[in-house]
Amino acid sequence: MTEQEMMENWMRNATPGPQHAKLAKESGEYEVSMVERGQPMTGLAKIEMILDGRVQIQNFTMDYNGMPFKGFGMTGFDNFTQRYWFTWNDNMSTGLYSLYGVEEDGGKRVVFEGKMDKPGLNMKQCHTKHVFTYLNDNEFQMEIWDFPGTPEEKKTMDMTYRRK
Repeated sequence: MTEQEMMENWMRNATPGPQHAKLAKESGEYEVSMVERGQPMTGLAKIEMILDGRVQIQNFTMDYNGMPFKGFGMTGFDNFTQRYWFTWNDNMSTGLYSLYGVEEDGGKRVVFEGKMDKPGLNMKQCHTKHVFTYLNDNEFQMEIWDFPGTPEEKKTMDMTYRRK
């Protein structure tokens, strides 16, 4: 491969595309209603793009059973592997998890799968699935499923983001 071909490949894979534009449309401030293990809660999220439109970041805050909760997520699309990626960490853990996802239903859903630790349950590397469903330009849902594809599969969180 020549230097020119290598540079062309690099630039093609580094240039934001339609998936990045889709992530950018989510930029804004949201009120979030959620149910975690049967308990209703509310929070706030601010979503914006960084790195010249390549990466979406989310800052999330809420009161979690009387404790301040702050979370930080990043989402992107890797042009080279043709899949989405998602990371999360927050002030109730010292860990980080990352998932990889693909579009389904003509782009109306993105399904992420991977492994995450569950320190409260003293469990490491548990299989998880996060499903983002885009309802309209101002509203989307996120579901978190533990142990997908097993008899123990269960939805542990259901969140609805509504643009303020």
